Amino acid sequence: MQTDSITKLLKLHNSDLSAVKANKVLVALGLLAEMERPSAKFAGKMKNYKALTEPGLQYGVNVENPNSPGQTTPHYFIDTFEQLLALILKGCGAAESGS
Repeated sequence: MQTDSITKLLKLHNSDLSAVKANKVLVALGLLAEMERPSAKFAGKMKNYKALTEPGLQYGVNVENPNSPGQTTPHYFIDTFEQLLALILKGCGAAESGS
């Protein structure tokens, strides 16, 4: 299945939602996790990145970042992104209503 970044897919679906906001909702839903890896340039410093969790892998794949070995970038299935976007928008509504 073809995949793409959340930024491009949000634009493709004419969503006003930012990738940052969508990622926050995905973390809250348990589909995305915030991870850490040691910095290659600075000893003792950690770098943050995001990766799809096991449940999140039904919506995409973790693509290894060629510039940062050991770090992944989530890419989402183009064919099923509309379903994921519906979950994200529902999650946004729940977050705004305090649920």
